Parts: sequence; structure tokens; C-alpha cells
Amino acid sequence: MIESLDIAIPLYNEEDSVEKLYVEIQEVKKILNTKSIKVKILLVNDGSTDKTEEMLNFYFKNLSNVLIVNHEKNKNLGGFLNTILNISKSEFVVFLDSDCTFAPTEIISMVSKIDATTDIVNGSPYHPNGDVLGVKPSRLLISKTANKIYQILISRDIYTYTSIFKAYRNDLIKDIAVEGKGFVAVAELFIKALKKSRKTIEFPCQLLIRTTGESKINIVNSVISHIKLMYKIKFNRI
Repeated sequence: MIESLDIAIPLYNEEDSVEKLYVEIQEVKKILNTKSIKVKILLVNDGSTDKTEEMLNFYFKNLSNVLIVNHEKNKNLGGFLNTILNISKSEFVVFLDSDCTFAPTEIISMVSKIDATTDIVNGSPYHPNGDVLGVKPSRLLISKTANKIYQILISRDIYTYTSIFKAYRNDLIKDIAVEGKGFVAVAELFIKALKKSRKTIEFPCQLLIRTTGESKINIVNSVISHIKLMYKIKFNRI
């Protein structure tokens, strides 16, 4: 069992998601603390223009072991990841969406899979034992296709590359530079980390449709970014 864990969460115009996130993260933190795991919550307000910062301060500011970071301008997921790589100090860091489309309580089961040689635990809704509920069929098809292409290019028995829900040993990823700016940055970090990992565990989990706020993904831009990353992988440029 690990001794310390950072839970890192990006928020961009997520004022409607903060209350639910607070309730669920508090429960996770409580359970992990009973297992003698020191937990710190890293919340990155990524240049929000709504009341996200206000809501974060209301719910989280006075809690112990919580750090709120405010980007003056939106840096997207690439900027978020680079910020976390700079500030995370715990043994492991787990990345989680603010909209709870991956249930925060899954972190408890995820952490239980870690042993002394584990470097990555990959939250995988596309694993045969994983599940996806409520996502539009067209968007699901695009995502599954991209993940299948990554699986072929990387030649690893891994089903999900694009999900943010992953736990990394901090020592493994500290010196990785994330170049992608959008959602593709998640896959980039994972693929770069895979090349260094001694042991990666794929953790089947459930992906749900968001019930608060709106998705920030631009499908066209995301597809183009993934194609560019795939090109780099194909020609050994990553």
C-alpha cells in the first residue's frame, strides 16, 4: 500500500460541478486516510470565466491538505498536466475529471492495485470488463477508434489511452515534458510514461455521462491533435 497520494483535478468553467466534486472527494479522502494514506487535493482552476474560483474557495479553501492553483488564462489539459508535474510531491498522483464522469470512489479500488513495482494504474472504460454509460454513440465510436489505433501503434495489450483517470508514480513522470495543449495531452503523457514503466496495470472502470456543466472538448480539434500524435508515434518521434 502506498503512503501518500495527490488527487489532481482540472476545472474550466465548472461552477456547477464543484459542489458534487466536494462531496465525493471528501468521502474518498476520508476512506483513504483510514488506510493510512496521506491525501492531498490539487485543484487547478484553468482560467475559468464563470464562478468556478468562487465556488472552489467556498468549498475547499479552508480544508487541510488542499491546494487551489489559478491559471490567469486557460492553458487546457496540457497546461494543467505540466502544472501538476511541477507541484505534485506525493508518492503517487491520480488525475481525475471535475465532472465525476469517473466516480471518485474508484480511486480507492485503483490504489489497492498498487504494489512496490507498480508505476501506472490505467483507468480503462474500454477494457473488456469496463463500461461506458450514456455517451453519444458517434462520440463513443470516435473515441474507441482512436484508442484502438493507439493500441496497434504502441503494440501493448492496453485498451484505453485517452482517459484522464490514471495514477502515476511521481518519480516516473517528473521529467516528462507534455507538449500537447488539448485533450491529446493525456494520451501523450501516458504513452511517454509507458516507455519508462516497469509495471502498468489496466484497471477496468465505468465512464458515465456528465450530469453537471458542459463538455469542453472540441471534437474536430481533438481528432486532428490525435492524428498528429499518432503520426509522431508511427515514425518514432515520441
